[in-house]
Parts: sequence; structure tokens; C-alpha cells
Amino acid sequence: MIKRLHRHEPPDEIESLILLAGNYVRPSEDLRPQVLELARTERLERRMQRHLARLAAVVFLMITVISTYRETANAAAGQLFSPAMEGVSLEAEATSRRADPSWETVESFTDLRRRQAALLQL
Repeated sequence: MIKRLHRHEPPDEIESLILLAGNYVRPSEDLRPQVLELARTERLERRMQRHLARLAAVVFLMITVISTYRETANAAAGQLFSPAMEGVSLEAEATSRRADPSWETVESFTDLRRRQAALLQL
């Protein structure tokens, strides 16, 4: 019930409507079950969102750890990210160092490009 500060003041129009409607407002019979079902549904959705967020975080961490592990394993083995490409480029450098800048160098680079193309097609 609304308490008035001064008993001698007449209630406002809205206050009087609220006072009059106080006895008429009744919740429906199915209000409680509806509210409970809505609360359950929202709780289930929030739980599912938290579960998916945790799953995404775990997947992200696993990918990060695996990629870091692979990089360190390749570095420990003396290899970089692409060991096949590195081997091909090292052969090309060795061939180009031995040869004079002539057609032999051009052929070695052409051969290198062919090998790289073959590796990329795999």
C-alpha cells in the first residue's frame, strides 16, 4: 500500500488508481509455471554458452600448444617450418655458388622452380 507523507493531502490521480486497483490485480494460475520454465530455459542457455566458451578456449590453447611444440621440435631437429622447401633451396644455393653466372645458373633455378611446383601440387 502507498503511504502518503501528509495525511491531509489528497492522493494524486495515479495513486488513487493504484490504490483502487490493488484488490483487483491477481496473478494468473499459470504465471508461476511460466516464470519457472522461462528461468530454466535461460539458465540452460547460459550454461550452454559457458560450456561452448570453455570448449573454444580449450581448442585454442591446444592449437597454440601443438603449433609451439611443432616449431620447437623442428628447430631442435635443425629444420624450419618447411623442411622440404628448405632442402630444395639449399641445393639451389649450392649449385649457384659452384657455377659461374651462365646458363648453368639459369638451368639450376629452372630446375628449382620445377621441384617447388611439384611440391606445391602435392
